[in-house]
Amino acid sequence: MQEPQHILILSSWYPNRKSPFLGNFVMNHARLIAQSYQVTLLHTVADESCSEIEIVETQHDQLREIVIYHPKGSHFFERRKAIDRAFDVGLSMISNVDLIHAHVLLPKGYLFVKAKKLFNCPLIVTEHSSIFSRQRQKSWSLKDHYIARTTRKHIDHLVAVSEFQQKDLTRYFKETPTTVIPNPVDVNLFFPATTPHSEKFRFLHISTLDTTVKNPFGIVDAVALLHEKGYRTFELVIVSDEPVEALSNYVDSKGLNNHIRFFGPCQAEELPPFYRASDAFVLYSDYESFSIVVAEAWACGIPVISTSVGIAANLSSALGIQVDARNPLSLAIGMERIFNGVTFDRKAIRDHALQFSNEAVLDAVKKLYADVLGKI
Repeated sequence: MQEPQHILILSSWYPNRKSPFLGNFVMNHARLIAQSYQVTLLHTVADESCSEIEIVETQHDQLREIVIYHPKGSHFFERRKAIDRAFDVGLSMISNVDLIHAHVLLPKGYLFVKAKKLFNCPLIVTEHSSIFSRQRQKSWSLKDHYIARTTRKHIDHLVAVSEFQQKDLTRYFKETPTTVIPNPVDVNLFFPATTPHSEKFRFLHISTLDTTVKNPFGIVDAVALLHEKGYRTFELVIVSDEPVEALSNYVDSKGLNNHIRFFGPCQAEELPPFYRASDAFVLYSDYESFSIVVAEAWACGIPVISTSVGIAANLSSALGIQVDARNPLSLAIGMERIFNGVTFDRKAIRDHALQFSNEAVLDAVKKLYADVLGKI
């Protein structure tokens, strides 16, 4: 099996103020594989404050990051021209690429193909988004359809982050080899509590509160049902980097301020104490490709109450409780069961999460790279 020396990382996502967590998946991947390879991470970013191209380059050990800021443009053709020009500048700064590992096909997948043709090397794409779910495909633009259709024939290997997501991807990419490689979790940072916490039973929810997929208001409705039934000695902690005013007002309208508390924004290293101080994690999404928060909860030995999404699809009873989406009563019943004493083997939950460790994921990526290069 061949071993690549230089990996080029591309992505349609880049961390920004509106969605800082999105690009972090890509950065985490780049940092992880830079433990074994020379890695260049190339981003193009539209910036309204730019009148001309600006280059920011950083180097840390084996990871080189190149960010090309460019004018945003006032219409489609102008924006497309600005992106292409910025990308060409970035490519001119790179040489000797053995393999391209790109993330999130839309909307910049055509740039992945451009780089593949320039460096004449394999292209692997990891999809993190829900864009290939049946529901999301219904809202695709003509541009989305064109980019996806013209790009897929150039992808040498596709990576899904969960078996749940793989079903959506293989429906569209019928002839593209596909592998499941999860997102990594730092299990040295996320580990179980070693001392008892508060006597008050605590549920935890961490997310962007994106109402198109997360349904945070449904979680509040479930808490309201528990409250109506007479439960008082519990609380729900919600951690988010996004504005919480609308949800907070909803909590206030339900008279649940004594049972629901908000925290955030938080850095990754600030999250483990929230998990370790909790008895159960709540995920009530309509769709998740992976759900890193579930993996983090399991790494901390915490059971989850979840809809059938991401790595919590077909949830084993040893890891938590499965509930129905868009059904607050189902969620309330699941929360009630754990509150009333359904027990879990916290060590077994932790052991299950080790498959998402940095070491396990890096081994899987290295094997994939060697397999893909070995077929050339």
